[in-house]
Amino acid sequence: MEDTPQIAQMQTFLFPFLASIVFLILHLIVYWGLFYRLSNSKTIRFFFKAFTTLNFGGTIAYMFVRQYPLLPEPLYLLLSISIGVVFSLFVAAVIYQFLGIFIRFVSSKNKRTTYRKYLQRSVIALSVIYIGYGIYNGNRTPVLKNISIPIANLSTPLKIVQLSDVHIGGLIEESRVKNIVQLVNEENPDIIVLTGDIVDTRLKNVARAVDELGNLRARYGVYYVLGNHEYLHDIDNIIEKMKELGFHVLINQNVLISQNGVPLINIAGNADLMGKRMGYLEPDLDKTFAGIESSVPTILLSHQPKIIEKLQNKPVDVILSGHTHGGQIFPFSLAVLLQQPYLMGLHKIGENRYVYINQGTGFWGPPMRVGTHSEISIIKLFPKT
Repeated sequence: MEDTPQIAQMQTFLFPFLASIVFLILHLIVYWGLFYRLSNSKTIRFFFKAFTTLNFGGTIAYMFVRQYPLLPEPLYLLLSISIGVVFSLFVAAVIYQFLGIFIRFVSSKNKRTTYRKYLQRSVIALSVIYIGYGIYNGNRTPVLKNISIPIANLSTPLKIVQLSDVHIGGLIEESRVKNIVQLVNEENPDIIVLTGDIVDTRLKNVARAVDELGNLRARYGVYYVLGNHEYLHDIDNIIEKMKELGFHVLINQNVLISQNGVPLINIAGNADLMGKRMGYLEPDLDKTFAGIESSVPTILLSHQPKIIEKLQNKPVDVILSGHTHGGQIFPFSLAVLLQQPYLMGLHKIGENRYVYINQGTGFWGPPMRVGTHSEISIIKLFPKT
């Protein structure tokens, strides 16, 4: 099998170095913009300096070891949380500095000093609660999210279970995948779809966890499309493994599902938009819809929801996507909307087309979620009357 495309190897190598520069800037902003002058006590000042330095070290270590199973899981957990901590404290620093503007209008210098210290301590205390909640919420069992969609030309109701952005690797290991598979199978789905970013490391690092996916059961099979993260690893081996597990791997292809010889529904899947950047397994919508059965509805599996901008008059009834994680940690979810048309959930496009965006069955980076939750989507299609 071919290994990771060369450009992907370069990006994987350079990313930790670039991320380290960003994390250095964030930690400097956190220290000087939030912790500085918190107290006159040398002990307290030393504590916050040490905390900032150690957390920065954790983010750097995480970026360089996340691809390799070198560390015990508890230590890996701490390193990953350091990323969520600095993001959260960065937001706190921005809020503190913004609110501090209004304190400047207080005429008394003593009152300004007092108000500033109360504000500073309050923001830090709320940040601790925010981080604690994010960790708790990020480690919860995925929510079973039920969605119903009316479909024209559908002859019989169908239940589709969607998994997306599991990010197997690091903290998403064998036991978590086993639990996800059990939850899915209990739903007795007609169809299971995996909409990308299922594996987020080299296959050999997570072979047993990926093997657990082979226990997924659906009446009409399991369908898989690539996400952007698969391109960053040994993508060909991942594809081959999915085929070995008996999954229908759709790379610019479509298949017709029939019941007793009668056409029921099309499942189409395109290669992820990352393929254009990599110059490898590029998306091709003309191939994706070539020869498709026009008398029945079509479900398109596409990792990134912004594929809807390129569909034009393609025969699609429902697009199932992921990628956004629902933003994972608010308010960074707002930045996702700069790149994607929607953040999460069901959206109607035009007269008879829908897009559903799964918030991610796992998580990327820190096991934290604020304003979102991990989900397993239970999508019930029923004939439109």
